[in-house]
Amino acid sequence: MNKILASDRISLRRKELRLSYQELADRTGISKSTLQRYETGGIKNIPLEKLGVLAKALETTEMYILGKPESGNAEPISTGVYEIPVFDSVSAGFGAYADSQIVCFIPTYIDRPAEHGEYLWINVRGDSMSPKIEDGDRILVRRLDSVESGSVAVVMIDDEAFVKKIKYGKNWIELHSFNPYYPVRRLEDEEAERVRVVGLVVEVSKKL
Repeated sequence: MNKILASDRISLRRKELRLSYQELADRTGISKSTLQRYETGGIKNIPLEKLGVLAKALETTEMYILGKPESGNAEPISTGVYEIPVFDSVSAGFGAYADSQIVCFIPTYIDRPAEHGEYLWINVRGDSMSPKIEDGDRILVRRLDSVESGSVAVVMIDDEAFVKKIKYGKNWIELHSFNPYYPVRRLEDEEAERVRVVGLVVEVSKKL
């Protein structure tokens, strides 16, 4: 039996809703050409923030698109505890693509149950945020498209993802590492527009 790929699920769901590429583009803000590449498999790894937008526009879930079981996503396994997906990985060192592959689920207490679908765990690779976030640690991220200056966040620059402390100025954004061996990365004016926040780091689970 052939495996149904994420590209097939996106195509099937779009057709079920009788949406054209243009209509889906209007709903998501994703270009028609990119949507077509998602459906044909030309782009195999969908960025995390776009996966969420796409699932919402298709009136389904990320788990459906990825062909993963949705255990824990709809109902808590106990009061306030949900099975939150774990993604592997995002780099805290030199940057890496935000892989959309779910590796497992972790029971996690969410203090605002209505928002449990906004959370995900990410495995960290790299030492730029050491000692607070070390290689092999796992971070709980709440999906947000903006955070306050001074927050630790997952950010995207083009197709690379980073865990950094983010600071804002009038015409600039700085990405800070906790590890002093890594210099501050400052992006100014138009360069600053390349930085997109994926979410806020709300918890760190240290490796055993």
